Order: sequence, then C-alpha cells, then structure tokens
Amino acid sequence: MANQDLAYDITKVPELQPRQQAIYGRVGDGGLKAVTVKVFSNHADYNLTGLSVRFEGVKADGTRIIDSAGGTILDPQGGVFRYVFPNQAFTAKGDYVQAFFKLMRGDQTDSTINVKVHVQSNLVEFGINSESYLTEYQQLINKITSKENDYEATLNKKFQDALDRMKNLSDRQDTLQGRLDAGDYINRVEYNQLLQDMKKHALLDLNSFKETS
Repeated sequence: MANQDLAYDITKVPELQPRQQAIYGRVGDGGLKAVTVKVFSNHADYNLTGLSVRFEGVKADGTRIIDSAGGTILDPQGGVFRYVFPNQAFTAKGDYVQAFFKLMRGDQTDSTINVKVHVQSNLVEFGINSESYLTEYQQLINKITSKENDYEATLNKKFQDALDRMKNLSDRQDTLQGRLDAGDYINRVEYNQLLQDMKKHALLDLNSFKETS
C-alpha cells in the first residue's frame, strides 16, 4: 500500500503548520493509496479519542467526495490517523478545487487546513467515470440493492417451488390418465385426492406470492 506521511496543526494558523506536501494520485487509483496524518494543536499532540475522520473535497471536474469510511485512528493520544482513499477520489485529472480532513464527534467538528491533491491523467484505461461520492448515500444504495437482491432471490425460489409442485401434480395426472387410457381401474379416492392436492397447492402458491409482494 502506497503511503504518504502528512502533518497539520488543527488551529489552521499558517505559521504553526509543518512543511506541507501535496497528495499525488492517478486517475484509476484507490483502495491502495493511503496517508498517515499527524495532527497537532499549537505544536502539541491533538487528542483524537472519540473522534472519527472524514475526507471532503471538490475534484477538478466539480464533483464532490465526502467519505467517512476510509479513516482509522491509529494513535488517539498521539493524534495519528490513517486514511485510505476510495476509487472515486481519483477519477478526475487535475488539482482538487478544495480538500481537507474533518474530525468529528457527533455534531462537533474541526478540520485541517486545505490539502493539495493532484490527480495525474490516465491515458491507458478507459471508462473511469467521475461522479459525486457520499459514503452515507452509497451505503444506503448498497443496503437497498441488497434488499432488492434478497427479495428477487426469495421470489425466484417460491416461483421455482411452485413450478416443481405443478410438475409433480401434472406427472400424477398423466399417470392416472395413462391408466384410464389403458383401461386400468382408478378408484374415486385416488381421483378425489388428486383434485384436493391440486386445489391445496394452488391456494398455497397464491398465498405465498401474496406474502412476498
């Protein structure tokens, strides 16, 4: 995993900031690009206990990224966290319009100075689309998609079960019809049982699909 070591003073006072370096990536990067960030407050270690990390930025093409999934607190008392960039962080070539790390505890927030992020072009790969990325929104989409997939799988199983029952009844009916055609004796009990089974399974399948919908 590629890693850059960065340091910021949370006060945002220019004179207190350690020497800065830009974050470099290429269109198509993500998941293996990380930064380890040391946070100070007036040159003292900034306590990150109970805080979460979020990266926010406006990419070169104007699309936005707000990601709260990539941050991990490594040393709370020492003020150190690691952030791994998602794929959508590097989808538009050029410099970010604005980018920074935000530290959060509920509704309480603080942020670093602006971070320079430069994304190099990728002339080899095609089909890398840039779009706005919001972690909470993406998680909601994934949750809805998962529920839709589960619903579809359940519906398909019930449909297949219904087909299997219909085939079983059809086979039994064909067997009885074959015996009739051959002049074999069929008693009323067998015939009535087949009719009852057909009605029962038809009602069962109807109720099953009603519950699914």
